[in-house]
Amino acid sequence: MTHYNLTRPIKQLSDALANQIAAGEVVERPVSVVKELLENALDSNATEITISVEEGGEKSIQVIDNGQGIAKSQLGLAVSRHATSKIETYQDLTAVASLGFRGEALASISSVSRFELVSRQATSDCAWRIKVAEGGSCTEPEPIAANLGTRVVVQDLFYNTPARKKFLRAARTEFSHIDELVKRAMLSRMDVGIKLLHNHKLVRQVESADSREQQLKRLTRLMGEAFVEQSLHIEFESQAIKLEGWVGLPSFNRAQNDMQYIFVNGRIVRDRLLFHALKQAYSDVLYSGRQPAYVLFLSLPHDQVDVNVHPAKYEVRFAQSRWIYDFIRRSVGGVLRQPLSQEDSVNKPQADQSFHKLDFVYNPSVALTQAGDYKSTLKFQQPLSWPLQALAEPKPGAYQSGELVKPNPASALDMPPLGFAKMQLHGVYILAENQQGLILVDMHAAHERIVYERMKQQWQSQRFISQPLLVPISITLDAAFIKTWEEHQAWWSELGFELEALGPQQLRVNAVPSLLTKADIAQLVQDVLSDWANTDQSERIDQRINQLLSTMACHGSVRANRQLSLHEMNALLRDMEQTPSSSQCNHGRPTWIQLSMKQLDALFMRGQ
Repeated sequence: MTHYNLTRPIKQLSDALANQIAAGEVVERPVSVVKELLENALDSNATEITISVEEGGEKSIQVIDNGQGIAKSQLGLAVSRHATSKIETYQDLTAVASLGFRGEALASISSVSRFELVSRQATSDCAWRIKVAEGGSCTEPEPIAANLGTRVVVQDLFYNTPARKKFLRAARTEFSHIDELVKRAMLSRMDVGIKLLHNHKLVRQVESADSREQQLKRLTRLMGEAFVEQSLHIEFESQAIKLEGWVGLPSFNRAQNDMQYIFVNGRIVRDRLLFHALKQAYSDVLYSGRQPAYVLFLSLPHDQVDVNVHPAKYEVRFAQSRWIYDFIRRSVGGVLRQPLSQEDSVNKPQADQSFHKLDFVYNPSVALTQAGDYKSTLKFQQPLSWPLQALAEPKPGAYQSGELVKPNPASALDMPPLGFAKMQLHGVYILAENQQGLILVDMHAAHERIVYERMKQQWQSQRFISQPLLVPISITLDAAFIKTWEEHQAWWSELGFELEALGPQQLRVNAVPSLLTKADIAQLVQDVLSDWANTDQSERIDQRINQLLSTMACHGSVRANRQLSLHEMNALLRDMEQTPSSSQCNHGRPTWIQLSMKQLDALFMRGQ
């Protein structure tokens, strides 16, 4: 083992060595360089940015923008440590509005590469160039012909720090990180045109997108046509906080979390709180083990979010983290659980005015309509009774007599979303006709969701009912968990638990919610307290109860091969339209699909 000589005298580090140490925090690999330079370009109000890399960025990285540029007199200062135009006082640091702000990036990058900076402002007749030599010395600015804006050239990354260079991966791997970063930037700043080249070949290019139509085209290029076709556009705003973007339907899911993008004030983040809130929003509607897809933008006052908590600025801290968590979870979760009958409807405001603006596109069919085709403004999770008496339902017995009954054309506009049943197929599927074409319904999966949602409503109204335990359960816990329990005693009581402390490290459970009498109470209590201690929130109890209710609903729903009358089939369709999350069963599988007349015509080659 190597031992350090602690008897050396304390000395001031040279600027070159200090810069290289700082580079270890800022410049981890080529993508770190691209991130810092790209953020600077965006902060300069550029509308066009070109990123060109060679050999995964190890050989060369060049970022060109048409931003406001840097004055000749400040070029040398720009590559020195702790120099920035973005913050001046501590108050600026508590409300950072720019992407880059630490004043370390260019100095750190130039200390581990062959570095050149060219910039021209609108007031200058020419551009000016400086180079940073090994050791950190900077050349005097020299005139050069160049367009308005800034060009940064970084060559031979880590040429003077071979120990760090040996940790780089293959060029393809390093470029894949750069490509993903640029893709995120293209999503986060749709108002900026961005181009990416690798080894002089164009890899990605997007034009600036201001209108919704242009944004959808850009979204299609970056996320794929399937995501756009199976996503909802949402817009919520409350208390100066806004959430906007696209959330994929539960039917559009992934094996990995590779299509989850969330931006805070335009900043690319990987924040556990936000990801967990969205995971909870999709709980109960997503197939087990699958991942949702979304592109979301969270905007809030800059003094309500601290972006100075992570060296790479990927993590943030919110002043009202619990409120943000609930805002996102309830907003997205509410949209995903909309009853079908609320489609294209305007509802009365709820008593809860916490979240009061929703502008979204809703089409629960499987990849049939593009997001953006039609919009509605409404309240989420607010049941809307469908006027059944206004509908032209099929006559009783019509199917048995062989008559194919169609709704009265005069009431076509009143046809419900899932239309009217026509027949049952092999005791498993219901075939129905609606305005768009043919509806196929998995009757067991649909009824399972209906029963499950009703049981959840019943549980919500009876959750205060406790069941005393014949033999109370004693649980030994860390003292910190006991303190957490003391801070949330009222929360436990509201759920129907009766807990008391037996000592500094022991709790006794005397009663539990009636539905949890057969659960592993000791483990559940420990897990919940662990959640509260680590994240200041827990949904484990509701999740456990929902699991029990889901199992009960599965056994209590209509079974396959049961023959239903036409009246029963239509009743099931109407119940589906009134039930939240009815487009998926309790396990996340689709309960129905739509085949449009256009699709049916294509199957039979009509019109070809």
